[in-house]
Amino acid sequence: MSDSATPPDRSAGTRSNAAPSEPDQETIAQDMERAKELRPVPDESQIREARTLGPDAPGTGARGPWAMSRAGWKLVLQQVFSEVGSSQTSLSAAGCAFYATLSLFPAMSSLISLYGLAFDLQTVEPQLQVLRNLLPPAAYDLIGNRIHELISQPHSSLTIGLIFSLSVALWSASASTKSILAALNMAYNAQETRSFLRFQAVALSTTLMAIVGAALTLALMVAAPALVDYLPKYLGLKKLPPPFDLFVSYGAPMVVHTVAPLLMLLFVFLAVTLLYRFAPCRQHTKWRWIFPGSAVSTLLWVITSLGFSWYVAHFASYGATYGPLGAVAAIMMWFFVSAYVVLFGAELNASLEDRARGRQPRITGQPRPDPIIAKAVAGDAARKS
Repeated sequence: MSDSATPPDRSAGTRSNAAPSEPDQETIAQDMERAKELRPVPDESQIREARTLGPDAPGTGARGPWAMSRAGWKLVLQQVFSEVGSSQTSLSAAGCAFYATLSLFPAMSSLISLYGLAFDLQTVEPQLQVLRNLLPPAAYDLIGNRIHELISQPHSSLTIGLIFSLSVALWSASASTKSILAALNMAYNAQETRSFLRFQAVALSTTLMAIVGAALTLALMVAAPALVDYLPKYLGLKKLPPPFDLFVSYGAPMVVHTVAPLLMLLFVFLAVTLLYRFAPCRQHTKWRWIFPGSAVSTLLWVITSLGFSWYVAHFASYGATYGPLGAVAAIMMWFFVSAYVVLFGAELNASLEDRARGRQPRITGQPRPDPIIAKAVAGDAARKS
């Protein structure tokens, strides 16, 4: 959406939870006067229809997603499934998957380079186990082998010319980020108005922040078991008294194995939240309109990744179909599923904001009011917001 300021807080707090009332004659008369500026002979019935599908539709003026009426949520979900079922969303996800596949190895090189500056590179490989069930087996083996090659290099080769090599890798990896920015603009129905340099700067900074965040997440996953091992020494105890010895021996490993997936989920949630907040070319909205899409997309990403990995491992044989390109095809398909889920969350947030602002729902097959009349009515709603 081209303008996404905070949805209006209407004085009538119960409006979003009740059926919309019929507009009074004075409101219709005002709409008629505004419509006359665009159309010589406005039709009162068309104005009433435009208001019914726009500013007077259920959910308009809701203070937050939790205050959206059931009828408003119905319109939101109808718009979401109408938009994600369109070919535009599929093409956007496919474009993101293609560029993400091209950017995967430059991004891994950047990650290993940054991680190796402060931490032991040998701790990277064990933490990849958290991705084993999320990635198709062929894709996991390809990524694991590439990371093994990177960390097997002498450490000096990772620091000499680091600035130049890291800049090139970030520029290559940012191709995926640029495609995501464009796809999110489409999801939010926003026009790209940022300058070329600003757009490139946003893409590069987003890529860098994602890589730094991944490096810190890996470091935290490494620090958790190290902290448990160091705890007895820190307390000055050679042997912990019961029941603390049982906790360190049995409970701590279980906690560590639980913390690693939770940290990864937290990283994904924060990443998509920041994407929805800053990536689209629009005015910033409040966080409460972003969290629903972030939570849904994170949950769906875990479910679809697990399901896709299981499907590839038991049914789809990419190696037999694509030969040596089987691993690349599996990675690209996984990226497509992931991008589609992220766009689903963006469409959910965009639909919630549209509904709260009283915009015309973008639902396939739903009657559309006259565009000129709708523009006059929408202009009135925008002025009130």
